[in-house]
Amino acid sequence: MRGEFMRRGFTLIEMILVLSIMGIIGGTSVVSVRYYNTIKNKVDADYSCNAIVSFINNSKMYCRENSCSGIITFDVLRNEIKLHDGTTEINKLSLSNKIKLYEVIGRRSDNDIVSDDKGYSNDSCTIILKDNNLIEHRITMRVGTAYVKIIK
Repeated sequence: MRGEFMRRGFTLIEMILVLSIMGIIGGTSVVSVRYYNTIKNKVDADYSCNAIVSFINNSKMYCRENSCSGIITFDVLRNEIKLHDGTTEINKLSLSNKIKLYEVIGRRSDNDIVSDDKGYSNDSCTIILKDNNLIEHRITMRVGTAYVKIIK
């Protein structure tokens, strides 16, 4: 009888071995998930930066092709960027909730970008985004450029 009872259970060494293996696997998976979230935030931020740059460049091209001036406005509270042609809203870019439009620092008091009918702007600005890890990402637009690019 005593021999049968011993065969049904686990020894203390077997339990310690299983728990230590589970601890090692659990520890490495936590590190992997943390690394994955860091990479995911970077990809989301890069995507948003590229979307903003494309929006500004496409807005300038719109003004050039339609021989009209336009104003690009930044709504930090709504996390949106809009192109206006006078009083009409032409286009809008809404950023995802993963990336926040944190601040726009520009020459103009309202921080808007005005583009003339040839697609040029005399407004310089820096657009600051923050990802879920609160890391800042900056897009800088220089005066007198036909296109905007990301400067790191």
